Amino acid sequence: MIKKYYKNIDEILYVDKLDNGLTVYYLPKPDWSKTYGIFSTNFGSLDIRFDGETYPAGIAHFLEHKLFEKEDGDVMLKFGALGAQTNAFTSFNRTAYLFVGSENIKKNIQLLVDFVQAPYFTEASVAKEQGIIKQEIQMYQDDSNWRLYAGLLAALYPDSPLAEDIAGSPESIGEITASMLYKNYETFYQPSNMSLFLTGPFNVEEISELLIQNQAVKNLPSPKINRAEIEFAPSVPFSEISMEVSDTKMGLGLRGNNHVKAEEQMEYRISMQIFFAMLFGKTSEFYENAYKTGLIDDSFNYEFEGSLQFQCFMVSLDTKEPEKLANILQEELKKYKIKNSTTSEKFELIRRQMLGGHIASLNSQEHIANEFTATVDSSGKTFFDVSDVLSNLTLERVLEFAEKFLEKSESSVFVIRSK
Repeated sequence: MIKKYYKNIDEILYVDKLDNGLTVYYLPKPDWSKTYGIFSTNFGSLDIRFDGETYPAGIAHFLEHKLFEKEDGDVMLKFGALGAQTNAFTSFNRTAYLFVGSENIKKNIQLLVDFVQAPYFTEASVAKEQGIIKQEIQMYQDDSNWRLYAGLLAALYPDSPLAEDIAGSPESIGEITASMLYKNYETFYQPSNMSLFLTGPFNVEEISELLIQNQAVKNLPSPKINRAEIEFAPSVPFSEISMEVSDTKMGLGLRGNNHVKAEEQMEYRISMQIFFAMLFGKTSEFYENAYKTGLIDDSFNYEFEGSLQFQCFMVSLDTKEPEKLANILQEELKKYKIKNSTTSEKFELIRRQMLGGHIASLNSQEHIANEFTATVDSSGKTFFDVSDVLSNLTLERVLEFAEKFLEKSESSVFVIRSK
């Protein structure tokens, strides 16, 4: 077991790699009353092509739902009997299962690990779940903000898994079988592709011994994972749909096509967040002028999403002039050097704000638990390395990443007009 001390934030993290390949992270918090556990696998909605086969969109999310159902009943009821709450979620590149509780901690940890590592699927239960998830998918279709996000992402990455809803479509869900679920499970739910994060008032040595014994008696599959590389077609410059909305909604997206090294992944993501905050954040010249003149309102939102597989920047808002605003935003990106939008003063202000926000978030056990597995990258950096990356970042480095992103980027505009 390795002990890591993060001096900047005064945190101690224990990292243990078990004999079967499972990585366990322990963050003991003796002063906190609750324990959080998150058991996750590097498997999400993007992973539909492997071993020369293509599986239906939404299968990772479907599998997440089905793991809670066992032959002897619903796992959620078992956690409830132990005084804990449980949940799960699927993203583009991971699926995570969690619990939070203040009693029966050892039993809850065992239950979390055991239920995820014991799949039970039948054709009858799959058919039942297909109806449930189809209803869930239909609910999203009435959410205009979700449709804007999904539509823009599909325009940026057409004919790819990113163009599909994480939950799939009614048609793709209908194709899923129990044998498909077992194949996906055996491929991606192997210990060497998974991690367990625990934080709370527990004894690290006791929980470590518990998990070592728990894993030692299990014969878990460990096939080689042969993911197919995702190929992206050119972005769709403009697309639109009609919905029952009071105001026209517009989304502008930029898709980066540059390769990001694994060891630079966290620095790159943070750099791009700072760069776009300098251009479009609430302290930027663009935002202040556009807000004062009524060009944008409180619906204006932007975000940057970055991973080894894809990187994109997206702006969304309500506007009566979507084409005009899209042109203005694109001009801002082209002329940021001429307009001197990225000064050292702006950089320092945003960098310090982000650093302060990160340090403040360390007071929230729930935030730490949820963000930890989301920020662990392939180079080994974790959520606790964010402060160190922010402290050492320079404006020159941010602009280096930004220029590479913009140089090879493709853009898409997606509009939702009122019926």
